[in-house]
Amino acid sequence: MTRSAREFRAEAAAGSGSPVPRSPVTLADVARTAGVSLATASFVLSGRGGSRSAGSAATKAKVRAAADELGYVPNRHAQAMRTGRGGGIVLALGLLDDPWGVQLTAQVRQGALPHDLSTLVLADERWFDYLLGASADAALLTNIDFIEKGPGLVQRLAASTNTGIVAFSTIMEPEDFDVVASSPNRAIGHAYARLRARHDRVQLLAPDLGDRPGGTLAHPRTAAFFAAAREHGDGPSDSLVRVSPEGYRDTYVSALDWLSGPDRPEAVICFTGYQAVALQVAASRRGLAIPEDLEFLAIGDIPADSEYFCPISYYGVDDVFARLSAIIIDRAIDREDRPGALYTFDWQYFPGATTRDDEREL
Repeated sequence: MTRSAREFRAEAAAGSGSPVPRSPVTLADVARTAGVSLATASFVLSGRGGSRSAGSAATKAKVRAAADELGYVPNRHAQAMRTGRGGGIVLALGLLDDPWGVQLTAQVRQGALPHDLSTLVLADERWFDYLLGASADAALLTNIDFIEKGPGLVQRLAASTNTGIVAFSTIMEPEDFDVVASSPNRAIGHAYARLRARHDRVQLLAPDLGDRPGGTLAHPRTAAFFAAAREHGDGPSDSLVRVSPEGYRDTYVSALDWLSGPDRPEAVICFTGYQAVALQVAASRRGLAIPEDLEFLAIGDIPADSEYFCPISYYGVDDVFARLSAIIIDRAIDREDRPGALYTFDWQYFPGATTRDDEREL
């Protein structure tokens, strides 16, 4: 019987008493141990386990058990070159503090793991440079509309990489990538009218976006707020905006100062969910009664486990995390000869305990 090179080295090591470097476990070793073909083992362990070609659930379990037993570690670079798949999903979120991004990441991770896909978060807006040199099965790209030449960068990525792209944009149309269109502009107008019905002055709490063209005051969300203020004859517009440093902690510190000053607000629209959470904590620290002393709501979904006290009122998209996660994962596991699709997410009001709503208003 012919001995393998591995058996020969093991025998030599036993005779000499000296350790011999262990040769890497190959995909063929896994296939042989599991009793399946090399192609089946490749499908299961290459991030394509959701494909019919990977076999039954029992077959997949045998392959994964064999890989665990042998200590098989896939070569992701070689895998990507061979299959066009990188075994991962990239979420270009730009910010780690936002509860929206945290919840989306958790949802994507939960849905991706059964397909042997890992989840990677980019905490800056350099997604173009990263994805040009990385192998990813799918990528969600946010902030496209707010960076210089954002749509053009998406088109270049789609043309030069194998990554399945999901673009979060209100100005792009799908090509060979998907587009999720979700504009909060009308929701901001409704939010302003809702608070203005009970208060003479409604203000906007917004992050400092000085690193983007035009800064905070030129952002579409701020522009929608200004349009609502003009419709109600309020202004000057700039005086209605409170700009705080970006990030949860800095927003909290800024809000503490704002709520104890002479211009303490009574009604606030928060630019994002994480700012609403920070404002809620600051109001509690200052001893303000919510919503009697301060009414506020958020533009953007707020996961329940991100709220420290009572539920926060917000405008958002129903079941947004599950819906968006499904689109991203679908792009990752099935994108062969597939045209891009347009998904439109409409916004609605979700009342919480931070606004004084009655049934007739809803």
